[in-house]
Amino acid sequence: MKPNKIIVYDDTCPLCAAYTQGFVSAGMIEKENRKNFTSIDPSLLELLDKKRCPNEIPVIDFETKEVLYGIDAITSILQTRVPFIKKTVQLKYINWPLHKIYKLISYNRKVIVASKTIACNFDCTPDFNYKYRLVFMLLFSLFNIIMLFPIQAQILHNSFVSISINQLLIANLLLIILNIFIAGFLNIKISFEYLGQMNMIVLTSIILTIPVIFLNKYHLIQSSCFNNTFLILLIFFIFKEYKRRMDFAGITKSYRLIHLINITAIWSFIVYLIY
Repeated sequence: MKPNKIIVYDDTCPLCAAYTQGFVSAGMIEKENRKNFTSIDPSLLELLDKKRCPNEIPVIDFETKEVLYGIDAITSILQTRVPFIKKTVQLKYINWPLHKIYKLISYNRKVIVASKTIACNFDCTPDFNYKYRLVFMLLFSLFNIIMLFPIQAQILHNSFVSISINQLLIANLLLIILNIFIAGFLNIKISFEYLGQMNMIVLTSIILTIPVIFLNKYHLIQSSCFNNTFLILLIFFIFKEYKRRMDFAGITKSYRLIHLINITAIWSFIVYLIY
């Protein structure tokens, strides 16, 4: 039996929209009980903690009027299909990391998807948390660096790019130093936003390489033509994503010199890889 609960999500966040729709598709909650902040009934909005909602997705029990947030809210939905999950999540060594991971994603969801907040009766933009933004950037910067090894060995090695792993690591380090240097000329909040967006451009690009890495690793690709085509398309994607994210962060219009420096640096990096 589906619970008498209403889940309220940020409809400007594709991540929130996707996983709440997943609950509906899995039969964990009724379609009409999935509400967004743009169209939520004012009477339901009155039940919510306005400070917690932007950072933790709420679930309302419309019989008891109890409201749960974040991991507790998600658990209350999941337990309709996984009865033991509530007791499992309550275990200290599971509960603590789950809450930290949830906060890491929630506080950074706008930098992850770079989606504009639309005008509605409630602003669900998450708080800007410097600690979780810094942890987010450090974790995924490390992941990006680690992924350079299989990218060089499986893709670049069998393409028009002729570069050693040491050269690739040096080029990557120079780009990181350049971006940190640029961020030093911005106020702290904009600098964190800028570095977060640049980190996501690299992360998204690297995620796209993962299937191609496996295709090369297991010899499902015999010709370098596929890798060459993929790399060219990836370059176009990087520039398109760069423009979208810099527009979102307000860098393109407000900091034209930084925008020019970045475009020059990206092209220089590409030329360095090729030659």
